[in-house]
Amino acid sequence: MKKILTESQKKRYSRQILSPSIGEVGQEKLSKVRVLQIGAGGLGSPFALYIVAAGIKELTIIDNDTLSISNLQRQILYNEAQVGEGKAHAAKERLSNLNSEVEIKAYNDYLDENSIKKYIKDKDFIVDCSDNFETKFLVNKVAIEYNIKAVIAGIKDFFGQIITINPKKTACYECVFNQPDTFDSSEGPLPVIGVTPGILGTLEALEVIKTTLGLPNLENKLLIVNLLDLLFNTIDIVKSENCMCSK
Repeated sequence: MKKILTESQKKRYSRQILSPSIGEVGQEKLSKVRVLQIGAGGLGSPFALYIVAAGIKELTIIDNDTLSISNLQRQILYNEAQVGEGKAHAAKERLSNLNSEVEIKAYNDYLDENSIKKYIKDKDFIVDCSDNFETKFLVNKVAIEYNIKAVIAGIKDFFGQIITINPKKTACYECVFNQPDTFDSSEGPLPVIGVTPGILGTLEALEVIKTTLGLPNLENKLLIVNLLDLLFNTIDIVKSENCMCSK
């Protein structure tokens, strides 16, 4: 493989490069990765910070929400001075200051089955950092349809789960969770301690890194996180013959 790391990159990522599981070759792989991130809130904050710090090539963030004071309890990407700003703009500003070598694109847009297609070109991963099931099923469907690897996580209170999907090869989100005919948007805010999305969002970044490097990951597995009792359980899952990912 042709060496593409600059001297600046070798210095910046020197502690990662020291890892026998990464090295310069692994860092070069990371430096080519393009990620589409859906949501820039509780899960999206740690995900974006760690994936940008790790030295990927490009991060595209989609979020149409405005920052409120109640977000700051868990959305560590932001600060009090940014309350009232659009999260997409505020996220881009923070992340560009964290690592100017990573191309940050951020859009204030509402995602649906049509609008998401504008952002998937040339992406290596779609990472769901949303707070609703409808978006998670949409990310899963688009990832399978366009053969893009995906990581999907969800949280509530002290609990969470995360899965990594490699289309055509592994089980998908819908192999585990049955998609309802309709989604109830009337449910109020879910309880959450800020540390929970912090840990799950960080695990999402870890999954992108490990999947890129060919290291053990959560393909065909569902990780269940119970932070109240500090239990981490991994469940093996099987690709369903009746699921859309098998068609």
